[in-house]
Amino acid sequence: MFRNLLIAATLTLLPAAASASEAWTTGGVNFRSGPSTHYAVITTLPRCAVIDTHEWQDGWVRASWQGRYGWLSGRYVSDSNAHCNAGYRPAASGGHSGYSRGY
Repeated sequence: MFRNLLIAATLTLLPAAASASEAWTTGGVNFRSGPSTHYAVITTLPRCAVIDTHEWQDGWVRASWQGRYGWLSGRYVSDSNAHCNAGYRPAASGGHSGYSRGY
């Protein structure tokens, strides 16, 4: 019985693990315990931190970084690391400075 429950639990978790995708932070951003600025800051992720995204919720991303799970603003997440290359210059229109602004 316990073995069957363990197998069922493992199979249930597999799709969630498979859905994680690699992404990069576009600037320094607060890594929080929940999906809003009302949650505590766990740490601040640096620009170009490689993260695995697991879930999106109202503009926030649940991610893992260096073995820790937390939430960060989706405004600071990119599926490309082009901005991490030397000499990269963001587009002149509407870019941000890369500072956290409290997210």
